[in-house]
Amino acid sequence: MLDKLKVSVAVFEIRRYQKFQVFSAHVRTFVSDAKLAGSRVLLLPEFLPMGLLWRNSEAAEVTNETVSSFYREVLTPLYPEFIQTLSFLAEEYDIYIVGATYWHEENGAGYNSAFVFKPDGSFERQHKVHLTRGEKAIQTSASQTLNDVFEIDGVKCGLFVCYDVQFPELTRHFVSHGAEVIFVPALTEERGAWREWFSAHARALENQVYVCVSPLVGDLGIPQDYPVRCMGKAFVACPIDNRMSITDGTFAESELNEPGLLNIELDLVKLRLSREKGEVRHLRDRRPDFYSTLES
Repeated sequence: MLDKLKVSVAVFEIRRYQKFQVFSAHVRTFVSDAKLAGSRVLLLPEFLPMGLLWRNSEAAEVTNETVSSFYREVLTPLYPEFIQTLSFLAEEYDIYIVGATYWHEENGAGYNSAFVFKPDGSFERQHKVHLTRGEKAIQTSASQTLNDVFEIDGVKCGLFVCYDVQFPELTRHFVSHGAEVIFVPALTEERGAWREWFSAHARALENQVYVCVSPLVGDLGIPQDYPVRCMGKAFVACPIDNRMSITDGTFAESELNEPGLLNIELDLVKLRLSREKGEVRHLRDRRPDFYSTLES
């Protein structure tokens, strides 16, 4: 098991791609830079390929009423190529690519799916569990299952999408199965960015775990009557504890809305020491037997 895990957390800017190859080249730049930084993992944001909507000549005319069908028409046919591209990049650069959600239709249902693309060319997929009003409006379907933790060189990790971090049950589940790192691809606006910030810090504190958040930033311009505008910063939340030597629960953070990579080495020795010998030990001090009496 590793004592340290080098992670690159992306702030990825929306661009209006006319060709899939341009999108692919944009992603490759981030993968290459993460590899050059010595990272084992690259976390990419929610709705990573959103700019591909501009491949369609009618993109500027899309409204709230037509955006759901437009997503299906434009993004679903590109889904296989997306999977092939990200799988190839993970294998080519010998790196884990995590997050990178893609909206697509499958068997008549729309899903916002996150991924773990592995260096051996395989991948895991997790649909988003909790849906916002906007996602429900475009007829997205919520996941009915949550994947097990996955391992990166022996380090157990969990993955869910954006809004999911605001619900403590998912993080609790992952940590109860040994997770030390949680990855969160995100897309949101100003108020949502603060919700992500405080929720991630709460999950890190109460579960004594690292929580890594990667945002999509910029203006999509779709739909025309309520265009998507994204903001945020890449950050890693951690426990607040004397063993961590962090006073505010922020292990690392990027500049706001500044595209690029936050390259950080997660110290797993300190995290494990915090869980065992910290001044507060949230995991050990939980009282599940008592909590169960509150539900009766």
